[in-house]
Order: sequence, then C-alpha cells, then structure tokens
Amino acid sequence: MEIIIIFLSCFHRILTTQMMIKEILAVPVILSLFLSEVSAQVIETSGKPIAEIFTDFHININDTTKHTGFDLNRAHVGYQFKPGGNLTAKIMLNIGSPEDLSAGAEDRRYAYFKEASLTWANEKLSLSMGITSTRLAEFQQKFWGKRYIANSYQSMNDYGYVADLGVTADYRFNKIFKADITLMNGEGYSELQLDNNIRSTIGFTVTPTDYLAFRIYGDIMRQENLWQKICYIFAGFKNPLITIGAEASLKTNSDLINGHTIWGLSATGGINITEKTEIFGRYDYSTSVIMPGEETHWNYLNDGRFSIIGIQYSFTENVKMALDYQGVHPFANVGMVSDLIYVNALFRF
Repeated sequence: MEIIIIFLSCFHRILTTQMMIKEILAVPVILSLFLSEVSAQVIETSGKPIAEIFTDFHININDTTKHTGFDLNRAHVGYQFKPGGNLTAKIMLNIGSPEDLSAGAEDRRYAYFKEASLTWANEKLSLSMGITSTRLAEFQQKFWGKRYIANSYQSMNDYGYVADLGVTADYRFNKIFKADITLMNGEGYSELQLDNNIRSTIGFTVTPTDYLAFRIYGDIMRQENLWQKICYIFAGFKNPLITIGAEASLKTNSDLINGHTIWGLSATGGINITEKTEIFGRYDYSTSVIMPGEETHWNYLNDGRFSIIGIQYSFTENVKMALDYQGVHPFANVGMVSDLIYVNALFRF
C-alpha cells in the first residue's frame, strides 16, 4: 500500500512538472502569436533622404574679371517621412548663394526652411500645412524642367515666393480638371514673422490631352491699405519630340506703391534630338507701366530681356548637364548687359 501511495505521489509530481513546463513554453508561443497579430494591424512606415544640388561654371563674355568661375547656386537637403496611411511629413533646407542676399549684407552661405510640412492626400484631395511650396510658378517650372539652369520668370522678376508658411489644398475633379487654393503669410520662407496679412490664391489647371496643358492663376493680398494682385495665364504643348510653353504675367502695386504695375511674357521650348539629348531655349520680356506725369517706365532700370539657348544631356533622371548661353539685356542704357556661357549641372537623389 505504501508503495502504491509513493508511486501515485511521484506520478502526480511528474504530471505537475510537465504541466508547468507546457505552461512555461506556452507563454512565448502565445506572446509570439499576439505580437504577430498586432504587427499585422500596425501601418508600415517609411522614409528617405532628399538632396538636390545646382552647380555651374560660367564665363562672362563682356567682363571675364568679375563674373567667371565655379558656383554652387543651390543645395536642397532634407528628409521625407511617411508615418503611415495618407500622411507624409517633409523637411528640407535651402542652402542659398551669397548673391541672393540683400545689398550690403555680409557675404555668406545661408540656410532657410524651404519645406517643413505635413501633408494628407488621397486619390483626389491633397492638404498641406506648414512651410510648403506655393503654386505661383510650380507648374511652369516642372513643365520646362530646367530649374537648375535658371529660376522661374516670376521669381526672377519679384512676383512672389516659391515657398511660404500657410495651408494649401489641391483637388482633382477628373483627369482633365484640377484646382488649387492656398492661404499664405505672403512673405516667403525667409521671413516668417506673423502680421495681419494673408495672401489668398486660386489656380485652375486643365489638361485636355496628354500633350496639352493650360493654367490660370490669381492671388491677392491687402497690405498697408493697398491691394496687391498677381495673375498669369499659361499654355503648353509637350510630346516625345518637342516642348513649348508660354505665359503672360501681371502684378499690381509692386513694392506696395500705388500704380506700380509690372507685366511680362515668358516662352520656353525644347527639341529632343536623341533619347537623352535636348536642344532648348527660353525668352523673357519684362516691363512696367508709365506713371501719370512721368516720361519713362517706373521700373525701367529692371525692365528688359532675358534669353537662354543651349543643349542638355541627361545621364539619368537625377543627373543632368547643360551647355548654354544666357543673356541679360536691360532696356535702359545704364543697365548692365550680361552675356555668359554656362556649364550647368544637376545632381539629386
């Protein structure tokens, strides 16, 4: 009898030990299953660094002593992060050229936040807030595709800013029609102080075919009891062989002076002679009105023509080089004529 009791006692201990072992082993199994279920529900995140460099070597035919040499025009560095779902966060610094500084400023490289935004987007609607791109020249700049060679017509002639602090909304009604609305500080990404002024913009883009594009844009801002308005119309044609674009722009009360209106035309074009080689050109005409009681255009020192002609070779979509001529010819006799030969380069990833 004692032997049976001892046997049953030992058997019970063995069973208890096995159950404890199973329970211990079951913990990581259950935990593993739980974590795998949770991970299946967590939205995947992703991110990538962004860099874009514009550089060149140029020779001034008129004056080789002052305007000849290598230059790093622009360097954009940043990071794009997708926390999941329809959200995208983006931050980008703009390392500019000393030539962009105001007269009298100490020569130096400077850095601004060109982009610091959060965007929500689905198939039709995109909403962004923070420091983000304006819609002033974005469409034409992408259509021409040569920002690394020269700035947009609006930026070169002081129509507005390519980035600003505010909110933007883009809505695509269908494949043909798209609209955009923005509310911005109106002071650009280098001056972000708050005031009582908001620049409101609206734009419409129509692409009836894969080859045709039309855009109309307008914005308005009240500052120092003056309404400042900017508008332009653009038309473009692009196929695998040629690219043609033209626009007319107007700005009222420039420099916040009543009656100081400027306007102008810009035309761009290109012919693809091979899959990677393109001959391109551009012509800008900028002028201003004659104020009552005056004999000359109020902005005659800055009015003039700007032209580019050259050839571009694309090693890849992210590495391009161009050999081109750029000429600045003011209407005023006292203006500085500039004829330069450039070798421009773009590197980005």
